[in-house]
Amino acid sequence: MRKKLGKLKIFILIISLSLLFWILLGCFAAYRIYRANQKTVSITQISTMPPVDRYNRIYFAIEKSNSWTEKNSRNLYSCKGIFANTTDKTFKDWSIQLKVPDSTTIENTWNCNCYIEDNYLYIRDANDLSDDIKPRDEASFGFLLSSQKPLVFRSAVINGRLCARLNSSVLFILSCIMTPLLFLVSMSAFILEKTIVKHNEQTQKAKDHDNQIIEQTMKTFSNFIDNKDTYTQGHSTRVAAYVKEMARRMGMDEQEQLNCYYAGLMHDIGKLTVADDVLNKTSRLSTDEWNLIQQHTTNGAALLKNFTILPQINDAVLYHHERYDGTGYMNRLNGKDIPLVARMVGIADAYDAMNTNRCYRLKFSEERIISELERCRGKQFDPDLVPYLISMIKDGTIYKL
Repeated sequence: MRKKLGKLKIFILIISLSLLFWILLGCFAAYRIYRANQKTVSITQISTMPPVDRYNRIYFAIEKSNSWTEKNSRNLYSCKGIFANTTDKTFKDWSIQLKVPDSTTIENTWNCNCYIEDNYLYIRDANDLSDDIKPRDEASFGFLLSSQKPLVFRSAVINGRLCARLNSSVLFILSCIMTPLLFLVSMSAFILEKTIVKHNEQTQKAKDHDNQIIEQTMKTFSNFIDNKDTYTQGHSTRVAAYVKEMARRMGMDEQEQLNCYYAGLMHDIGKLTVADDVLNKTSRLSTDEWNLIQQHTTNGAALLKNFTILPQINDAVLYHHERYDGTGYMNRLNGKDIPLVARMVGIADAYDAMNTNRCYRLKFSEERIISELERCRGKQFDPDLVPYLISMIKDGTIYKL
């Protein structure tokens, strides 16, 4: 579950970074369009006649519909203009510049504002004419000019800003699609993560509660066991602590360490079936009494035959007196045929026996214990486990457990 949660967090991070990327990409596309829309373009049109190719361009066409001569020899010209935008962009802040003869004056206008400066006629939008010429649209207007010379419009200069819409950018469109999509995905993943975390917390809380019940139950039984022998009080608890520390040093996960701890607590449960006078006898045991002592392993396994939720406990109870060389009891298993947890409990059990006073002897010194562990390495004890226990003794950890 933790691995899945870790992968989900990585997925959320990737989605969040992707979301940020597409947001920035959309902002970049919008900024590029904004910058481009601020630029003024100048288009020189060599003819004021309507172009043959009118696709995707800005053009201006003008025609003189009427002309007449006044008494003062000035010619009057009535002109009609069409300003067209066949592009996919809006043309803003536009103006048209036309070359006119000297002494040309403006007599009247409609739908536009005009003025003459330095022999150029400037045409701009009027109040009743939209400043913007939308894509594939046009504006029409007219004016009346007076001139002493013939009026011929040969070319025109068009100024303005071609403004693209945001949805004209593929990047911006992709950003608008990907941003909400990734946002929904990231929010869904975030909600899923919180749900999983909450579920894990509830599961862990229930698991901790169950473990507490199991531990307290097992400690109660281990107290029953240890109290049968005044010389071994606390023995099961100490063995459990030693085995758990060995499991930690061997790289087992927390649950495996806990299972080993439980196995250590319960390994001598079979002693409940052995009479107190046999357990506490200070003189040499008879053959029958020794057989009763040995049977505490099989009797303990029989007591736990229905306790199958933690098989390590059954293994520890039944096999913790087996020896690595096959001379132990009751099944005379050897080497790796002995379950690992039983080998661990076996060496921890032997250490605690050597390190405590018994009714028939005093406890061993640290040096003698280490010597015995080395001497019995590969015989009584798993040779791979001995270094772990010796390191616990030498660094003092074993005395703090």
